[in-house]
Amino acid sequence: MRVRPLVLVGLVAVLVLTGCSPTPEESPTPTASSVPTPSPTPTPEPIVAPDAAFDVTCADVADAVENLLGTSVGAVEDVLGVTSSPNWHPGPAQHMMQRAGGIGCSAGDAEQFDPDSAPADHWSIAIVPDAQALIDGAVERGAGDAGTEGVYCQEGSCIFTLRESDILLTGSVWSPGLAEGSGDGVRGAMAGLLASAADSVRDFEYGESKIAGVRCETLLTAEEVAEHLGTHTEIVDFTRLGGWGIPAEVYYVKDGGQYCMYAEGQDVYNDATFVSITTLPAGAWAFENLESGSAVEVAGADAALAGVDYYGQSILDVRVGLDWLRFATPAEQDDSAMIPLAEMAIEHFTRGRPAPQ
Repeated sequence: MRVRPLVLVGLVAVLVLTGCSPTPEESPTPTASSVPTPSPTPTPEPIVAPDAAFDVTCADVADAVENLLGTSVGAVEDVLGVTSSPNWHPGPAQHMMQRAGGIGCSAGDAEQFDPDSAPADHWSIAIVPDAQALIDGAVERGAGDAGTEGVYCQEGSCIFTLRESDILLTGSVWSPGLAEGSGDGVRGAMAGLLASAADSVRDFEYGESKIAGVRCETLLTAEEVAEHLGTHTEIVDFTRLGGWGIPAEVYYVKDGGQYCMYAEGQDVYNDATFVSITTLPAGAWAFENLESGSAVEVAGADAALAGVDYYGQSILDVRVGLDWLRFATPAEQDDSAMIPLAEMAIEHFTRGRPAPQ
């Protein structure tokens, strides 16, 4: 559900002029060995997850958390958690750390969001290289304490960002056994992960992507969405959501990911959002690992799945070449416009807008 030459070999005819000779010289008959063989069509490279820039795995992270809590929280997922994360994380953004050469791991998430309760035990931890650049960028963009190293614990939870050499570890653990004095335990549990990652760190190359850094207006303008929906629409700046930190620095800056909100106004807490888009550059591998959704036809997409996300939103996941885009419509909104809007967005970013008539 994402896109990832044909070489014509011609024979050059050589005309041999023989002066005044009345009889033209016969062209030699090509032998079997001289007949050109058409070049084979290149085989597409398999879609695989990127390798981390170090040797630590999510199984290692799970062991460290179990040592901290004295018990296992449950099955470990190779994605960032969603229970205690921003509402734009479910989907492409959960895989942001892999795009940046790191790992994102979690356990204990519920299958669906329940506003009245949350799992008592859950955790989400990321390890990523290029620590100094991430910290500098996050602080520059107003992250404050969220962009600096430290462990902050209270009754039932610890939030932390730790560093060794050029490796950054950031995340949160929620469990009734944690308290204000749990900081040293967190540092001790994470120390081995940091040391192992720092000792094995290696160069990492970002996967090829056409969607990386593409602006919302390139995909869909507010006017295009308004015309299609028949109602006033504005593109909301995602920074209005606040809370800049290491994950935002990774997703928006390092990865070139995007979060586009098309809404009735700029009040992110009260104005209705009609449709949103999140992207994972070079995220075809993650799209291929989706375990839910029904296949649908979307013009311009290599594959598409329709379903419902963690928050109950109607979603449309599409793969275009090597990239993954997710279109989402809140549960209370009509989702019939998603496929037409997705097709329009795909055409705009792959082929450009048609010239005005």
